Amino acid sequence: MGEIPVIQCRNLSRRFGSKTVLNNVSFEVYPGIIGLLGPNGAGKSTLIKLILGLDIPSSGGITLFGKTKVELGKIGFMPEAKAIIPSMKGFEFVAFAGELEGLKRKDALRRSHEILDCLSMGEARFRKLGEYSTGMIQKVKLAQALVHDPELLILDEPTAGLDPPARNQMLDYLSYFARQQGKSIVLSTHLLGDVQSVCDQVVVLNFGNCLASCSLETLVGNKENRYLIEIAGNQIDSISALGNLCIGTQDMGGFTKVFIQCESTAEINHIASQVLSAGGVIKKFIPLEGNLDDAFFALLDKQRMEKI
Repeated sequence: MGEIPVIQCRNLSRRFGSKTVLNNVSFEVYPGIIGLLGPNGAGKSTLIKLILGLDIPSSGGITLFGKTKVELGKIGFMPEAKAIIPSMKGFEFVAFAGELEGLKRKDALRRSHEILDCLSMGEARFRKLGEYSTGMIQKVKLAQALVHDPELLILDEPTAGLDPPARNQMLDYLSYFARQQGKSIVLSTHLLGDVQSVCDQVVVLNFGNCLASCSLETLVGNKENRYLIEIAGNQIDSISALGNLCIGTQDMGGFTKVFIQCESTAEINHIASQVLSAGGVIKKFIPLEGNLDDAFFALLDKQRMEKI
């Protein structure tokens, strides 16, 4: 891309005794909004700790902005945990976070009010955090991550617990800080819709392995040559008959979603014939419309099939 990667991992592993949480992970991501995806236990939290310098790798390494030494002033972190001081007022809490990052008290207070204005906190900033709703707490957590004006934001489940309007507002804020203020954002979330709404790039982890690191467009694929077939009947033989045309599967119990890539109408007709000849029953055969859910679960299922 001609740019210095915001984050670059090379053969990164983290082991705890005999348990390997990250296994030889390599990827690089560039300025923009990066979705960090994976089921529970995939290794996302461990990766975040390594990026923040709160843990050290067993092998391999990480560079941030091309440097191996973590410059914490360049990073803002919003944890998933509530992580507030209930007796503090909103603006005091954000200013306190700024002072912890090295800002002078006067500058921390000024920045606190600037960020809270940007997040439409109004008079609520003068109330104690213990009185805040979930949406207000999420805003204050984002504000404390932004108060020292970092280049990179790492956000862990920033829309957790939010109703749809508040969730959309949070995503709008993330887009604003990335597009208008030039910040890079790592968005760690289980909500695939959030990633598809705002992210440019995606990193997918599962069982400590990196399954994908690419642009969102690349992961989702070109709907002009990718298709979804739902196959019942003899599913195993039908999938085997597709050979290299099959790029992923998802077991749905009574039938299997099969993702294929082909280039021509003649090839599509041939695929249908192969499935029927193998004893499969085609329930659906449609173009793949760039759906992140389907692409994500296809990656997980492909990894599962490779381990069998």
